[in-house]
Amino acid sequence: MKTRAIFTLIFIIAFTGLVNSCKKGEGASQQLVQINALANGKTTTISEGQTLAITLGDPGDGGYTFDPLQYDQSVLKLVVHKLNPPPANSPTGDFGTDTWSFSALKAGATTVVITASQGNNANSTVAMFSGTIAVK
Repeated sequence: MKTRAIFTLIFIIAFTGLVNSCKKGEGASQQLVQINALANGKTTTISEGQTLAITLGDPGDGGYTFDPLQYDQSVLKLVVHKLNPPPANSPTGDFGTDTWSFSALKAGATTVVITASQGNNANSTVAMFSGTIAVK
């Protein structure tokens, strides 16, 4: 009888640990909000402390490079800009993607504008993304 009680107690402790680890995993996935070109012109809502990742196709095939981003740095903080190479079997001219990861600093809203230009030619600037980020 004592062995059965110990077994039951061990099972309950193990089950509780398993449930808690699953909850931690869920929270971690909710900390990252990922958007792409489909969010262009839309509003994305995130919470303070969350990370927002914006991924866009690299326009290098036309000789374009991304310009400095435009956004309110008191609402969002750029954490990292990552160049993601194209897959090995991608067609010629595929320059991969770029991902910008931001941390939401405080409640408010900002429009993130991402443009690209060819060299120093200001007349070549094209809008790649413009979306509102609302931090609650």
